[in-house]
Amino acid sequence: MPFFEDQVEYISHKFRAISIKEFWAIRTGRLKPIKNSIVLTFDDGYLDNWIWAYPVLKKFGLKMTIFVSPDFVDKKGGVRPNLDDVWDKRAEISDLNQAGFLSWQEMRKMEASGLVEIQSHTMTHTKYFVSDRIDGFHHPGSDCLYPIGNLFPERKPYYIGDPEFEKLLPYGYPFLEQASSVIANRIKIKKTFIDAVVNSLEDIDWTQAYSFPALYSKAEPVYRDFKNKGAIIERIESEKEYKKRVYFELEKSKAIIEKMMDKKVEFLCWPHGDSNKFAQKAALDIGYKATTLGKSTADKADAHRFERFGLGTVRNRRILSIAKARFKLRSYMGRQPDMAAKKIYDFLRDRF
Repeated sequence: MPFFEDQVEYISHKFRAISIKEFWAIRTGRLKPIKNSIVLTFDDGYLDNWIWAYPVLKKFGLKMTIFVSPDFVDKKGGVRPNLDDVWDKRAEISDLNQAGFLSWQEMRKMEASGLVEIQSHTMTHTKYFVSDRIDGFHHPGSDCLYPIGNLFPERKPYYIGDPEFEKLLPYGYPFLEQASSVIANRIKIKKTFIDAVVNSLEDIDWTQAYSFPALYSKAEPVYRDFKNKGAIIERIESEKEYKKRVYFELEKSKAIIEKMMDKKVEFLCWPHGDSNKFAQKAALDIGYKATTLGKSTADKADAHRFERFGLGTVRNRRILSIAKARFKLRSYMGRQPDMAAKKIYDFLRDRF
């Protein structure tokens, strides 16, 4: 938190944070360029956006855009205490020790300030299995959000800090190759295969350190048997079904946010940075004015795509974290010598 406030304070002295709508208007020639302008965006709609980020940004008068997925909105959170309440002596700092996702009430309060925009991050923000290649097994502490969230979507907004969430699948459950829901045809895995793999690992001591090679070696005979018989995949989503699902992801998210926030939703952030030409065209057809560029190789000058970069901490050091923010901001704005240093860094990174 202190590093975040330090970075925000630095930004407030050097830049003018504008809304994503203003940025789009500048990109399309509807608004004159604003000197030293910057757009601050936050993905996923985590509760810390309300508890920490919003009060800090408001303190320095900076605008922000939050991209949310309705599937992850906390339906029962109400309005929880945030840093403003601590500053105004209405709450203790210990009261802010909460994790999860934003509620609609919290989002409405932030938008009412005029500093926050809520935009779309698709409906589900998930990944699906896309091949029969095993690349992991469910175990204590595994990255199980998407496999479990797809089966129990009502639990998704509350998975953080929920010790029962990972228990919704048996340990040993095979995790196959996954891809973002908006770019790949979903596959359904046969229950008989899943049960057979889980049974092959039933004598594993799950309190021991996780080792994928060791577990795979034990489950491999079952995997090979099912694969040779073509008995792993139950069905593959057709191209028509895939396209219909992408439209649902984009249309449903837009409609729900517009209804709950009583506003127009015009911008979209692709989860995991993944999109393709079809998904981008669908977004524009549905009524989004622009989407994030993410991993796409599309033209960065395209007014319908927004390039972004992240700011983070460095080795939990304040000075290094602020220096990193300064370097990234200046290099992306073409300031020297930072831009030249970034080009050298990118060249060396790609080579080595």
